[in-house]
Amino acid sequence: MSVLAHAPGHLSPTRDGEHRRAPSSQSPADYLTQRGAPESGSLLDSAWPATSLPGNQCARRDRDLHQLLRSATAGEDVTVRIARGTLTTLTFDSNLGMKGVQLGGRESHFERVDENERLVSFKPKVDLVPGERLLLTVRFADGAAPSEVTFELIAAEGEADASVEVVRRTRSVEALQVELRELRAKYAALRDSSGNGGPEGMVLSGWLTQDIRVRRFDARVPPDNSSGLKVEDGVGYRTGKWALVAVRLRSQLGTRRWTLGEVKLSSVRGAPVKVLSVRMDRPQLAPGEEGLLLVRTEAPWWELGEELRLELKDKEGSGPLPLSGVVF
Repeated sequence: MSVLAHAPGHLSPTRDGEHRRAPSSQSPADYLTQRGAPESGSLLDSAWPATSLPGNQCARRDRDLHQLLRSATAGEDVTVRIARGTLTTLTFDSNLGMKGVQLGGRESHFERVDENERLVSFKPKVDLVPGERLLLTVRFADGAAPSEVTFELIAAEGEADASVEVVRRTRSVEALQVELRELRAKYAALRDSSGNGGPEGMVLSGWLTQDIRVRRFDARVPPDNSSGLKVEDGVGYRTGKWALVAVRLRSQLGTRRWTLGEVKLSSVRGAPVKVLSVRMDRPQLAPGEEGLLLVRTEAPWWELGEELRLELKDKEGSGPLPLSGVVF
């Protein structure tokens, strides 16, 4: 959800009783700089404070900005501040669907709710309690994306939104075609890298070839290791295109939870081996639990049977686990 904010001036009465906006001393660029330019997918939910009114009456705030609804973020909630006795009006640049307005607490919280083709307005008859939120969902008539938008109605705490203009930007056919081509390219890349699943897919994709070598190894752990982990076994897989090491780890009783952080692999001479992916079959190891670690590397350049050194670091900062004697 993106928002275009205009530098608002103050509302001042004219001789005929109308309120017109006086020019502001800040430019739009100055205003965005002061408040922080909106990032993609975020709502710059701010405006100039209205003058406080006497008593408990809540000040009305004419929100001088546009809510821009894009299909990629149509599911996000937009916050609107409401207050008892204050009329809030939302105007849209697209027609709303038949029975396309759903307002939570319509009977219990509002004394007035008006709807037409491009407008929804309401006046609360009670104050929302702190933390209470009501949902207003609006569906559009033409079925184009975004097809709906949901607003979160919250207590105003001194200022209420009197006017919100909603600008709906549907995407063109050309933009949708570009996105479809990009998604198809990503799917093809994933299909080529993983095959159609199972060993058949690995053979068809060229990942499983006749030069594959498998070797079990017994990794050595320093006697003063403080990681709290024990190595149960290790297996290395190697072809001319890729190499993979699988290490089964067990967290010892009486230790803290262990979460995988950084992984380093190098030769005994200290030459680094590029790690392409790291996976575990569970996110954490609780005391006494066992887990399988998979580390995939670049195409092997080291000698067949050469020992490597694998170092595992805990994300929480406990002692590392250095493993020597890793062969694959």
